[in-house]
Amino acid sequence: MLELIKSLSQAYGPAGREDRVRELIKDCLPSKENIIEDALGNLIFIKKGSGKKIMVAAHMDEVGIIVTDIDEHGFLRLAPVGGVSAYSALGKRFVFPGGVTGVVAVEKVENLHKLTYKELYLDIGAAAKKEAVAKISIGEIGVYEGSFAAVNNRLLSKALDDRVGCAILLEALRDMETDNEIYFVFSVQEELGLRGAATAAYRLNPDYGL
Repeated sequence: MLELIKSLSQAYGPAGREDRVRELIKDCLPSKENIIEDALGNLIFIKKGSGKKIMVAAHMDEVGIIVTDIDEHGFLRLAPVGGVSAYSALGKRFVFPGGVTGVVAVEKVENLHKLTYKELYLDIGAAAKKEAVAKISIGEIGVYEGSFAAVNNRLLSKALDDRVGCAILLEALRDMETDNEIYFVFSVQEELGLRGAATAAYRLNPDYGL
């Protein structure tokens, strides 16, 4: 279980770009039958039964930041993807799928409690715009950089919300014995407003949902 959580949590998968996480989960499913991948990106494993229809969901996506502009100094301007406040992003390192890493810094600001993304920039070590655009493009999404560690029965990592939930669903679908029909939904874009879970619920029309 610990290795599964580690593998899932360390995978890149911001909202709307959950492909790597979805492929990891597919590789862990006990069967390639009874699988639905919808147009939005949800992965649904169906455990057939004759009883009530029950949907259990965990989301694959994580929060991040998106590059909105690159200034003449080579600094990246940002916007949040999901619930990442400017204050919580400040001073943190973010990594992009191509391996580019940077740290979020701030221009001069009088009150950090009123900080907005307009005052933030990501420094990727570029000396000028030309150097920065050779490394990264506007529209790319970065996620928190953070290694996995187990400390005194506690786990430290990025994206534990909700890759732990995904791991629990994978364990449950292997062991669960029930007459009910269970829909295990690994959903997308939860961080953007429960989009994946809502779409799956309308499609499956379960009697109960968790």
